Amino acid sequence: MLDILNITAPIFIIIALGYLSVRLKAINPKHAKGMGSLVLNIALPALMFNAIAGTPFQQVIIPHYLFTYGLGSIMAFIVGIVLTKAIWRQDNISAALNSTALSFSNSAFIGYAVVSMVIGSSKAAAYLSMGVIIENLLILPLLFIIAEMNPNSNKSVASILFGIGKNLTRNPLIIALVVSVTFSISSIPIPQVAAQTAKILTGAAAPVALFVIGMSLYGLELKGDLAKITTIGLGKLLLHPLLILLAFTLVPGATIQGKYVALLFASAPVFSTIAIIGQHYGLVQRMSAVVIISTIGSFFSMSAVLIYWQMTVGF
Repeated sequence: MLDILNITAPIFIIIALGYLSVRLKAINPKHAKGMGSLVLNIALPALMFNAIAGTPFQQVIIPHYLFTYGLGSIMAFIVGIVLTKAIWRQDNISAALNSTALSFSNSAFIGYAVVSMVIGSSKAAAYLSMGVIIENLLILPLLFIIAEMNPNSNKSVASILFGIGKNLTRNPLIIALVVSVTFSISSIPIPQVAAQTAKILTGAAAPVALFVIGMSLYGLELKGDLAKITTIGLGKLLLHPLLILLAFTLVPGATIQGKYVALLFASAPVFSTIAIIGQHYGLVQRMSAVVIISTIGSFFSMSAVLIYWQMTVGF
C-alpha cells in the first residue's frame, strides 16, 4: 500500500500546491493559461517526439491496444448518450458533453504523470500517443458533431467535419505525433541537439501540467443539478475503466502491461478542457463541477487500479 501512495500521493500533492498557490495569492491565476499552453504546445509535443521518434514503429503503435482502448471509450460514450437522452431527457449539447466526460480522460496532464511513474516516461509517452489518437480523432469529433446537431444550429455535418479537421491540423500534439511517427517509420537519425532539447523540455511536462490542474481548480464551483453532475463525475472514474476492461476481455491478445496501462489512463479524471468547451455552449458551471468531482475522486480510482495491478501481477 505504501508503494501505491508513493506513486499517487506526489501527483495530488502537486495539484494541491497549484491550488494553494492561487488561493494564497502566491501566483496570479491568470498565469495558469500561459503555463497550460507551455505544456500542451511545447513540453508534451517534445515529450512525444523524444519518446517516439527514435523508437521502432511497431513499439509505438500497438493495433490491439488502440482498438480495445477505442472500443471501451466508444462504449462509455454510448452509455452517456443513452443516459442523457433516454433517461434524463436532456438536449444534444448535454448528451455530447456528458458522453465525452464519461469517455475522455485527462491523459496528458494526469494520466501520463501516473503511468510514467510506474513504467517510465518513454513507454508512458508511447501509450499517451495512442490515447491522443483515440481522444482527438474519435471522441472529440463525436462531441462536436452531436452538439451541433440541434434545431438552433444551421451547420451541416460536412461543415462541422471541415472545422474539426482544420483544428486538428493546428493541434500541437497531433503535429508532434505525425512528425514523431514519420521519424519512427523512416528510421531517420535524430540530430543530437534536437534530441537533447526535447529531453530538457520533457522534464517540464508532468510537474507543470499537474500544477496547472491545481491552479485551474481554484474558482470552480459545484453548481447545478448535483445528482446528475456527481453521476457523470464519478461515473467517469468507474464506468470508463470497467468498459475498457470489458473491451480487453472481448478482444483477447493484450499484453499485461497494455491492459493495466489502459485501465490506469481510463481511471484518470475528466479532461479539464471540457469546462472551456462547456463555456462555448453555455454550460461552463455544470462541466466545471464535473471536473472538480472527477479530479478529487481520481485519487481513489487510480489508486484502486494500481492496487489491482500490484496484487495480480506486480509492477
